[in-house]
Amino acid sequence: MSSRYAAWIKIGGTVERAKAEPLLKAVRDAWAKRDWNADPFQPGTIDELLDAREEGWLWLYDEEAKYGEFGDIERACRELGLSFSRHTEAWCGDDAILLDWRPGMEEPLVRTGSNDNSDTALVPEEPVVKALAALEAGEASEAIRILKDLCSHVPDLPPFEVV
Repeated sequence: MSSRYAAWIKIGGTVERAKAEPLLKAVRDAWAKRDWNADPFQPGTIDELLDAREEGWLWLYDEEAKYGEFGDIERACRELGLSFSRHTEAWCGDDAILLDWRPGMEEPLVRTGSNDNSDTALVPEEPVVKALAALEAGEASEAIRILKDLCSHVPDLPPFEVV
């Protein structure tokens, strides 16, 4: 089994310029890229991180991320209170993973993801069938409970900003 998986991370939130150095260092150390098959992104300044934003977020990619994670980047984001979403592609029997972390979460929310490089979460069929059965039996509150357990709310990822 491979321990390297293609993955991307999308970073958002606001950090003070004076405190952003750990993120800058983590990005440089990760040798992540600004796009698939691009050269490693080695920003020298915080402004280069800002210039790298795409659609308002800092996106980083790695075709061979160790365990499909961005360990130091994710750690720096949590310590700085920056939000992030990560997608790790499926490989040889392992499902794709969609991971979200927002300030205030004790642990990241991990779900099975679609393997189309999107932030689409997939849900297991069994709970959906149970929710449908509850609806057909007139038990709307039970169906709602099942669906709420199945579909965790994740706040939107704010734009990446340095102030």
